[in-house]
Amino acid sequence: MESVVSDNEAVSRLQRGDEEALVVLYDRYLDRVYRFALCLLGSREEAEEVAGESFLQVFRHVRDYRGEGTFSGWLFRIARNLCFDRMRRGRRLQIISLDDLAEGEPRREVSPDPTLNLVVQAAMQQLPADYRLVLTMRDVDGLSNLEVAQAMSRTPSATKSLHFRARQALRDALAGTLGLEEQP
Repeated sequence: MESVVSDNEAVSRLQRGDEEALVVLYDRYLDRVYRFALCLLGSREEAEEVAGESFLQVFRHVRDYRGEGTFSGWLFRIARNLCFDRMRRGRRLQIISLDDLAEGEPRREVSPDPTLNLVVQAAMQQLPADYRLVLTMRDVDGLSNLEVAQAMSRTPSATKSLHFRARQALRDALAGTLGLEEQP
């Protein structure tokens, strides 16, 4: 199957029984789903399990997908629900590093300066989970506002507002970590 196949075409082919279409979607989204789960769970092992289980759920339920919204939003909602299931079962959240999030060829490069990475990691750790999640999805993975909204079960306007507040909070946390005065 061609690697330039759109998500909608790959889903349509998968719904018709073409299992190679799942490989296209898997290759396209595995790293992003892994980072998403890692951001929520804080455990590499659990994030790997959730990423794999997410694609298994896609395969099992692809016939239920109606094309409302984007495929990526549907996929990330599946991953989010699997993460929440694990968290409800009493799994403890762990702090993760930007290096862990950067695994799997991110769209945006993490700074080669290890000192800057440590500063950003410290600032990110101060943020609520929703803020870390929206920043990771929008600014690291490059997902659209609509895709993030679907994945987080929010409206696009609520997601845009959350992203704005998360960036503001990160800027304030960085200012605090660096000992700079916060901007009004």
